[in-house]
Amino acid sequence: MEQIGYETDVHISYFQVDAKGKMTLSALLAMLQEMAILHSAQLGFTVEYLQEKQRGWVLLNWHLLLKRMPEQGETIHVETWSDKCRRLQAERSFRIVDQAGTEILLGKSRWIYMDLEKRHPDMIPEDMISAYLSNQKPAIADEHFSLPAVAEGEVPFSVMEVKVTRRDVDTNGHANNIKYFEWVMDDVPDVIYDGMKLTEIMAFYRKECYRGDVVRVETYIRQQEGGKEVVSLLKDHVQGHAIAQIVTRWQ
Repeated sequence: MEQIGYETDVHISYFQVDAKGKMTLSALLAMLQEMAILHSAQLGFTVEYLQEKQRGWVLLNWHLLLKRMPEQGETIHVETWSDKCRRLQAERSFRIVDQAGTEILLGKSRWIYMDLEKRHPDMIPEDMISAYLSNQKPAIADEHFSLPAVAEGEVPFSVMEVKVTRRDVDTNGHANNIKYFEWVMDDVPDVIYDGMKLTEIMAFYRKECYRGDVVRVETYIRQQEGGKEVVSLLKDHVQGHAIAQIVTRWQ
């Protein structure tokens, strides 16, 4: 690969893993989000810089292809770069390899540049576009961030409600996207979580939620060839508006 935007080795700690000793999905995504922050800081666009200008990056989509989860005590090599950056949005790629040089994750994400004071998208400054853009190919080619739909009338496997608390809120003032995955994974049945391997993750964030909000999580399970697809819809408890959709696929 040419010219990596940001790369580093990461040691997987005990607090990042589940009962099986494998990295949790929320810990994995938190790590990738941290890589994006470190890359931005390396370019001069720190969190403090953005806060001073009342600007911030808000995540719209994830798409990760996973061969296996990193394990406790393992050291992995993480790479990230921006392969598209224009107008209001930017796309960021990720790649993880293990110590044997085996590729274990490829990922894409899409972000929108926000005016945090006015709460609406803003044009990305030209100096930022020039700094972020690399000449590298995306980790996943021809990515359109499309997700499977839930048919009207389809009955969920389970429904739960969660309240957004102080611990869920980040510097942008709303629940961090990683928290959505914690809620969703809590409702994946044990027979899938413990007995199958997570191979693909997709997410689309539609609406912010804030401290005190109640989020309804609807979980739908579909049979796929050789595995299961879990579709999770997160909705506003009061209005029923869509907040996010998260899809995990298991083999």
